[in-house]
Amino acid sequence: MKKIAVLALLSIALPAFAASEGGYAGISLGSGKPGLTPTALTMSTSSSFIYGGFVGYQYSKNLAAEVQYGGVGKSTDVAGNATKTDALSLTAVGLLPLTDKLELIGKLGLANAKTTVSGPTATNTSISRTGLTYGIGAQYNVNRDVALRMELNRYAVATGNAAGGKTNGNGTTANAEALYKF
Repeated sequence: MKKIAVLALLSIALPAFAASEGGYAGISLGSGKPGLTPTALTMSTSSSFIYGGFVGYQYSKNLAAEVQYGGVGKSTDVAGNATKTDALSLTAVGLLPLTDKLELIGKLGLANAKTTVSGPTATNTSISRTGLTYGIGAQYNVNRDVALRMELNRYAVATGNAAGGKTNGNGTTANAEALYKF
């Protein structure tokens, strides 16, 4: 039910963000760790390459709203079982201008993270978790239309197990982003 409510809100908000004067859109590349174990076996500790996209609307110099879809990360255990987590989020973005070009940013909102587990000894299941998401970062305004960001974000994630249970965790991403203001 929560997932349907989030998707309904996004379907209403997305066209409004894109059609407005303070709108922006961007792409995100980075590194993510889903913070989950596909099985009880030892996990790989390496981060994985992630990517995504976002749209937003800046209401004032200090406040924006943003919808983002992207990866949270992948991990693999020693038996070749893998988890892959993606998230759809709606966040409020606070901006604190330090100079004409540089701003600190903070994000707070809700995300629906979907984790898929697959592999030779895994349960081959998908499970979702809706929860709090937050992040911090900095934005450099190259000119009136283009900005670059660096962000650290945290997501509530979950994975299923063979007994039908759910294990909660937290995923972390480090992103480099480019956005275009329209």
